[in-house]
Amino acid sequence: MPVYRIAELNIEMEPRYRETADRLAPYLTDSAEVDFSVEPDPEGFAAFEARSSFPDRPDMNEGPYLYTLICQRVLADYDGFFFHSSALEMDGEGYLFTALSGTGKSTHTRNWRRTFGDRVTMINDDKPIIRRIGGKFFVCGTPWMGKSDVGCNMIAPIRAVYVLQRGEENSARKISPGAVFKQLLEATLLPKTRDNMQKLLSLFNDLFSSVPLFLLTCNKDPDSARVAYETVES
Repeated sequence: MPVYRIAELNIEMEPRYRETADRLAPYLTDSAEVDFSVEPDPEGFAAFEARSSFPDRPDMNEGPYLYTLICQRVLADYDGFFFHSSALEMDGEGYLFTALSGTGKSTHTRNWRRTFGDRVTMINDDKPIIRRIGGKFFVCGTPWMGKSDVGCNMIAPIRAVYVLQRGEENSARKISPGAVFKQLLEATLLPKTRDNMQKLLSLFNDLFSSVPLFLLTCNKDPDSARVAYETVES
């Protein structure tokens, strides 16, 4: 069975459809070590497919279903969680931007690329995984990257997290997680068990105790990237 290196974990799984296999291909590894296996449950997949936007397309639903299973296992056993955000790396550090779909996450990260050029690498434009590894939090690329399909197989230590909102002027200020707690929870997959919910809340607490959180109000002007970056550095 193929083994894929995702979020610094060797994950064994057997995609049935070409769409999924092609998406996973850049993450293939020849390592014989396996951290865990993902084995889809037919009943679980049927329920997932019924809730999806494409209820009669198993080829399109297989990948997102496998990703959901991966995220559940990562939370349960590997100090990590899915975080709906656009994530980039610059100068060896990771920056994450979360917001409701359509708010402008992708537009803002494009502004970072316009402003800082080759210093910026997109890690994942929509569905990265955050993991604590060796006591430090990292943002990790995954094969699933949203509509833009922009990202790569890399990780970076997290320098800052931003909650993005539209505005006439560009500004950023440090905030507490409690001020945007509902939005932070909406950016992840909520666990079904009490134990895993406690793990998620503990990871949130540890992440935002060690990584600054900012409310970023911005427009489409490329200068928004400079404002966001300089606020962290100052």
